[in-house]
Amino acid sequence: MNAAAWAVFLTILFVGWVVLDGAVQGAGATLLQERDPDGGARRREPAERRVVLAAVGPLLLPGEVWLVAGLGVLIGVFPHAEADLLNAGYPVAVTLIASWALRDAGIWLRSRRPGRVWRDVWDVVLVVASITLAGSWGALLGVAWGSGLAALALAVVAVVVTRLHGDAVVAWRLRRTGPVPVIVTTVMIVAPVVGTAIAAWPRLVDGAISAEAMASLGVVALVVLPVILAAQVVAWWIVSRPLGKRDTVFF
Repeated sequence: MNAAAWAVFLTILFVGWVVLDGAVQGAGATLLQERDPDGGARRREPAERRVVLAAVGPLLLPGEVWLVAGLGVLIGVFPHAEADLLNAGYPVAVTLIASWALRDAGIWLRSRRPGRVWRDVWDVVLVVASITLAGSWGALLGVAWGSGLAALALAVVAVVVTRLHGDAVVAWRLRRTGPVPVIVTTVMIVAPVVGTAIAAWPRLVDGAISAEAMASLGVVALVVLPVILAAQVVAWWIVSRPLGKRDTVFF
């Protein structure tokens, strides 16, 4: 695999993450409230929140596999690009990692103890962390563009689009709508990643490691990629099924 092939592979990995985890971020951001058919907002009851999280829950861990693999490729194959990105956007990267950890903590811990106060506190943490995670990811894409204005714009876009994507996936899982809205929001959430990859392509490819090292890492990629793709297929197969009572037990 040459530098161009690795750059395409890196883009695919981050696309896989935003599609899967973007649904979890969007559902987390809207966990406490939902829109009524008349356009008004109402507060979700605890049982409804469990249903929302169960609807997107199967996408969480497979999505994080894509992210970890993408970060591994970025660090291992494009160390100069990774260093430039961290130098320019270190606070954004730290915010992304912190919000990612808090979002996951909110999901795993909210139902581990009885009591409404415990659950409500973690639900608030989950909402704030989900919004922050989406915004910091968009801002990091803007940093890759080399523009503070792009960072701000893409942060807002990421927050809005993930909310739409999360709503679409939840509605599809609950059979309130068909798959078309999910397809539309998937295109919307992927577009900023692909656009950033195209904009950063010259700097990304020029900062790759040696051809010999890329060839060695290519063997690892050939082993890991089928596993990642299998996780993707299984996740979407689970989500394509109607939500049942058993699915809400964990959440």
